[in-house]
Amino acid sequence: MKKSLFLFFIILTPILSWAQNISLTHSGTLYDASENPVQKSFQIDLSRKYQVTMLPAINVFIYFKGDATNSFKNLLINKTLIGADFSKVTLGNANSNQINLNGNLYLFNYRIFRTLDYNRELGFSLQFKDEANGNITNETFALLDSYQNFKKSSYQDILNSNGYNQSYWQLSVNYRENYNDKWAFGGKFSLLDGATYNKIDIQSSGIQIFSNNSFEVPLVGNYTSSFGRDSFTYKKILPDLRNMGAAISAGVSYTSKKGTYLTFNIKDLGFIHWSKKTSYYNFDNTIRVENANSNDASSRFFSDFGKIMNNNESKKRFNSLIDTKLDFAASKNFDFYTPVFVISKSVFNQNGQIALLNNLRRNAFVFSFNQIYDFRTLWNFGSQILIQSANAEFYLGSESIFPSSQLAKSYFKKDLNSAGNSKANFYLGLNVKFGRKMQTIGNADEIPGLNDEETGFVVRLSKKDKRAAQKKAKQIKTRRKKNNKRNN
Repeated sequence: MKKSLFLFFIILTPILSWAQNISLTHSGTLYDASENPVQKSFQIDLSRKYQVTMLPAINVFIYFKGDATNSFKNLLINKTLIGADFSKVTLGNANSNQINLNGNLYLFNYRIFRTLDYNRELGFSLQFKDEANGNITNETFALLDSYQNFKKSSYQDILNSNGYNQSYWQLSVNYRENYNDKWAFGGKFSLLDGATYNKIDIQSSGIQIFSNNSFEVPLVGNYTSSFGRDSFTYKKILPDLRNMGAAISAGVSYTSKKGTYLTFNIKDLGFIHWSKKTSYYNFDNTIRVENANSNDASSRFFSDFGKIMNNNESKKRFNSLIDTKLDFAASKNFDFYTPVFVISKSVFNQNGQIALLNNLRRNAFVFSFNQIYDFRTLWNFGSQILIQSANAEFYLGSESIFPSSQLAKSYFKKDLNSAGNSKANFYLGLNVKFGRKMQTIGNADEIPGLNDEETGFVVRLSKKDKRAAQKKAKQIKTRRKKNNKRNN
């Protein structure tokens, strides 16, 4: 994406975003335990001591709602805003299009089963998060396509749009333990390193179209960027320890006598301190574009827009909050069926979800059919498959099955005119456990010093006794392999 386009459509850059999902709540996966500090991911007597991600936990999320859906699909599929169909889009009323992106990608996740007593677990993780939202008018998309989409010669306040995007690294340490048979507590402390911050707010605008193939656009507003007018590159999101911050998470769980499992978590309460190198622009200028029907008209418009901001640049440091969530979940196991009720609400914005997760288990396979009400995207139907043993797990799913398949079909067929909003989601992950099994004495497959393969010095002097000891050691190995195969 060109620099000029990035300056205005900050929120469109992360077309693929890794977002938190709630479908894995109370699943006992490594992702669940890392997101919800009180949750455990090991099973006593069956699980091995260490757990690590073999495949980063990834969740791709796209959502766009508004009259300019055709233009957004054109950007998504053809990587351009030129050539979209605006014949059915009402221009002149400044109707907004909503876009929401928030992300969470676990690049590394490592967890240790510390002790059997109190079920103590200690985890370390490295994540990259992205938070974005915006409201963009139909006329903004139409102008970037061609000024000839406008039928009148003058419009007021039709480009008044706003957008916000913040991305950062999160290095965390996570600890949980049981207080007793009913209560458990967990917490997570995180160091944050801000990667990118961009915020634009156009408060006043207009378009004046002239008969000599030119137009003028007056703009009043402000723009904040962590990297100014420089071109966006992926190097800019690498950790540089320049914009530091911190966050905490805490959780508590309760298990009733009848087996109902309740959890409450407050997640990622924190901030980022952006350095004094952050650029701030106030603009109140008019941009004039000549020869407006040429293919490079949009590029020249943004080039002049960049010059305006460059003349009004100042530097400042400030603090920004990150997306803090309150989560409540309740579940109960009914043999092969485990329903989970979840409420997740962001503290500092309107985002949130309410879900009923229906998990059906058959041996190591868990099939889920989930009804999810999203405060942004309304009703969704999700589904997932989880293959989970005591020492390995793989999951694949989507929280919006039908819109995702429809958008994927449009993408591969290059179809910009399919019905519905642009919404898609899928997530997957792979984790394994290794090391010795964490077993109680009564259920231990082997006890050091009791059923090991070592023999005494005197026994090794006799060939007959030595052969008997080797035979016994072979039997121990065979029995151990069978136990390992059964428990994995």
